[in-house]
Amino acid sequence: MNETVRQLALGLDTPPDERFDASVEMHKAYRPLASQLIPPENLRPVIDYINNGLMDAEFYKATPRQIIRLGDGNDTGGRMRSVRLDPQKIFSQARYFERPSALDFTGLRAIVAQTPILSAIVRRRVRQVSRFAQISEDGGLGFEIRHKDRNHLLKGTEADAAAHLARFFLNCGWEFNPRRRKLMHRDNFRQFMAKSVRDSLTLDSCPIETEMRRNAELGLDGFYAVDGATIRLCSEQHYEGDDPIYALQVIDGRIGTTYTIDQLIYEVRNPRTDVDTGGYGEAEPEVMIKVITGILNAMSYNNAGFDENSIPKGILQLIGDYGQEDIAAFKRYWNAMVKGTANTWALPVMVAKDAQSKVAFEKFDTDFNEMHFAKWMTFLTSIACAIYGMAPDEINFESFSASKSSLSGSDTEAKLENGQDTGLLPLLAFYEATFSDFIVSAFNDDWCFRFVGLDSEDAGAKAKEDESVMTVNELRGRRGDAPFPDPVLGNAPLNPSLIQPWMELNKQRFAGAGTDDDQRPGDPGRPSDPPPDGDADTPLETDDPEPVRKSLATVYTVE
Repeated sequence: MNETVRQLALGLDTPPDERFDASVEMHKAYRPLASQLIPPENLRPVIDYINNGLMDAEFYKATPRQIIRLGDGNDTGGRMRSVRLDPQKIFSQARYFERPSALDFTGLRAIVAQTPILSAIVRRRVRQVSRFAQISEDGGLGFEIRHKDRNHLLKGTEADAAAHLARFFLNCGWEFNPRRRKLMHRDNFRQFMAKSVRDSLTLDSCPIETEMRRNAELGLDGFYAVDGATIRLCSEQHYEGDDPIYALQVIDGRIGTTYTIDQLIYEVRNPRTDVDTGGYGEAEPEVMIKVITGILNAMSYNNAGFDENSIPKGILQLIGDYGQEDIAAFKRYWNAMVKGTANTWALPVMVAKDAQSKVAFEKFDTDFNEMHFAKWMTFLTSIACAIYGMAPDEINFESFSASKSSLSGSDTEAKLENGQDTGLLPLLAFYEATFSDFIVSAFNDDWCFRFVGLDSEDAGAKAKEDESVMTVNELRGRRGDAPFPDPVLGNAPLNPSLIQPWMELNKQRFAGAGTDDDQRPGDPGRPSDPPPDGDADTPLETDDPEPVRKSLATVYTVE
């Protein structure tokens, strides 16, 4: 192709028909030959690899969840057959999985810290659990190490070992000196529970790092509460193909620590079978995004009424023949008196000339009322408390429902007990299972960790039930006291309704109560001696059971 054809094809002054013919000739000159379209032999492997990758991608796209396992279907190598997570949908960093949620851990912490109601709920539970972070004494609030079999009593060296393990929990390790423990960055049990419970209720992520002794065969040396927002779970291929490592600590995108299955305890309170979760839990704030938004909007709307404006929305209408100077002066006077501190809203003024001059204010918005704040906040608070399993009374808030719940009593105490049953007890049970499975079992498989002192049964009702079926000596025996010296009074019932029948059975004993001591061994009123003839119908000195009750009160007082 010569230069003339190129100039004609690209020239702006060339006639259209000549430009078209020159363009066709130029395209024919630059058209590649068929032999030039065949790639060289050294590029064929690359092209084949790309084509195979595209075909695999199309296959995975058509069947995103179909996993084909080879073999006879019986040998699973000690692993579950079902798919636990879907790597095609979980955001993976090649080494670990991110938490699949619209809110990350940082966002969850921020909304709890900035929402007073959620913060109050979390703080309430933390304070309740902190009361159990002590060794229980005489069945009071606290924790204990006991045998899994409730009928098995720890005695001797076994009881001493259990008491020593309880001190291990109290100090989060075998270092009992508080100053040296502080140098090791190790908390006491109360501080540990406060940190762990806060992370669990906020993030549903409360990892526990376990420290082994220098000689790993000697077992655990201590445990620590780890920031739940920094822990990431590894993929099925583990960390860089290293099977023992199953979790990482990631801070600002940087991997700081790796953990094996023996170095980190990662349990969640709200587990899910969803293959898209990656093994992470479901935090309570995550399921109440709209509730939290409503709370913050209501507070912002209410605060705006105090901070940004002091007049309602509307139009002030001046009816009369006013000049511009009069209107401008009136605006200045009005704004100086009633306009908001932030000068956000201005008051529009309209003028209608009429024979009668007057001022009218037409509102086109509603005032602040209960539905804008009080009832709306009560409704949102009730939802938040229901999700956390807490009664609104526990955070000094009224319930949205005006009717009495069928699951609780009519008084506040019954409501608080119901809130503890639905929220506090499951939380304590979660930590009981975690400590028993991963810490106590490292010392003795037959022992378990239990919180004690919070009985779901009403204490007053239980005391009344004991009084209705027990005698004085039975109750003294339960409390470890010696039986009452007098066998008759020791066998007296605690139930007031049984005193009269008991008096009838022992009336001969009371009838002879005034005899001398020398005559008491042969007193016919004793239960061991049969009554003489003719004395079977001897009446009791008094039929009033009140003196007998008073005498029993001096024998043994039931608290």
